[in-house]
Amino acid sequence: MTEEELQTRVIENIRSLRKKAGLSQEKLADKADISRQMMNDIEGRRRWLTKGTLVKLSNALGVDVHEFFIPSEQENENTKMIYDVITKKVVTQVKEAVDKALKRI
Repeated sequence: MTEEELQTRVIENIRSLRKKAGLSQEKLADKADISRQMMNDIEGRRRWLTKGTLVKLSNALGVDVHEFFIPSEQENENTKMIYDVITKKVVTQVKEAVDKALKRI
């Protein structure tokens, strides 16, 4: 995972948790005691979060910090889809190799 992918995951999770809590960016910023501009910059990927800001946001949202780093349902679906595609390709290749080997016997 790249730093950019991690940043995207964390920001998407913060946004999702914020919306789930029914908070606007402004209300979350106020609740977390950070500036509204900082909140906008974070969700706009113009600013990376410090440890302190992560803690403030997790407290404001009522979640543990680690929840920001958990793959989203969409990421899990994408991973499952990729796994399924790769599995099908591998099975097909193994079947073809076995068929080819059996023809030589």
